[in-house]
Amino acid sequence: MKRISSQMPTYDSNYYMTLREFDMNQMSNKIGAQSKIKDLRDDPLAAARSTRFQSESARMLRYDKNIESVRNTLSSAEGNLRSGMDIMQRIRELAVQGANGTLDATQMGYIGDEVNQLLDELLTIANAKDQSGNSLFAGTLSKTTPFRTTDGRVPGGSGDMVASVDYLGNIGTSSAEISEGSKVGINIPGNIAFWAEQQQIYSTVDASQYRVQTASTIRVDGAEIHLAPGDTVSAIAAKINDANAPLKATVDTVTNALVLQTTIPHQIWAEDLGGGTVLQDLGIIAPGANRPPLNVSSSARVFGGSMFDMVISLRNDLYEGSTEKVGGAGLRGIDNALSNLAGVIGALGARDSRLETVSRRLEYQQPEMVRFDSQERDLDMADAITQLRTLETTHEAALSATARVLNRPKLLDFLR
Repeated sequence: MKRISSQMPTYDSNYYMTLREFDMNQMSNKIGAQSKIKDLRDDPLAAARSTRFQSESARMLRYDKNIESVRNTLSSAEGNLRSGMDIMQRIRELAVQGANGTLDATQMGYIGDEVNQLLDELLTIANAKDQSGNSLFAGTLSKTTPFRTTDGRVPGGSGDMVASVDYLGNIGTSSAEISEGSKVGINIPGNIAFWAEQQQIYSTVDASQYRVQTASTIRVDGAEIHLAPGDTVSAIAAKINDANAPLKATVDTVTNALVLQTTIPHQIWAEDLGGGTVLQDLGIIAPGANRPPLNVSSSARVFGGSMFDMVISLRNDLYEGSTEKVGGAGLRGIDNALSNLAGVIGALGARDSRLETVSRRLEYQQPEMVRFDSQERDLDMADAITQLRTLETTHEAALSATARVLNRPKLLDFLR
């Protein structure tokens, strides 16, 4: 039962006035924020959808920035590789001239001088950096100069020249996320981009009686391979082949030694992990602290070289004046290097094409996410102002009516 008192009209009036003032304040805040969701309790479902749309839009903006950064890096890498392609084409032209058999030793030496200069420029390209100052072809060792040269005397040449080139980077590849759950590689390691031939490592250690003594792990071309006690060299070769690494392992039927051979032109990267010595015992890598690729055993026979090896060999053959070597192994090595380089440039082009496709998709999807969020959150200003004016008018009318209804007696009324 509701109790009636003389204060009840006052309490009721205060309650409804306060409620209307709250509604006016809420509408004023929404107009100030230009959003119909000022607090989560205003519309929990719309707030949840809006949060999801804003999160997706922010991710798309991040993906777009990633794509722009990756495309810039790939563009720098492709530009340098195309310059390297131009140099290698010129070297091939010189090799053809040197192989025609009409030049004397002096003229062959002049061609060798030009090839030597082109070699220096090729090394400059291989050690190039991107717009952020990171090495383009050092794998994930972005602050490392990827290729180190060793100078020496070359018969027929004048002064010290590049005698050998070593790769100091690694085979790691950085990646960037370009869409939900999708990534793309940013770089290509230098011992892939600037390689010429498939590499083979022939051990000279007879492994017919070899058995793995303790559980061990080896890593070959980035693939970790777990070995069990008692594994023979044939079992080790089978596990390497099952690891989906870009190389093939066999056992030489004559020497019973392990043989590693790449399936695409690149430098083999082999190492023992966790203190194991399996690859050392099999004569593939040398004992010591050297990291790949400088850890190949001195007793192993290694075939297949880099682009720089091919150019150095051609230059030396030109200085020697050997038309047969220039037209045979020299020209074949340059052709192999050109073929691999063209494949690498094609792979970079394919990545860029994919990034362009994703970028176009994001250009459409990102504004759509903004539009969906706008539908959930944005306030119809004309409607909101109309509602606010209605609340203000009704509030003023209520105040006026209340003032007339609640005309309380005053002290003077009792003194009349």
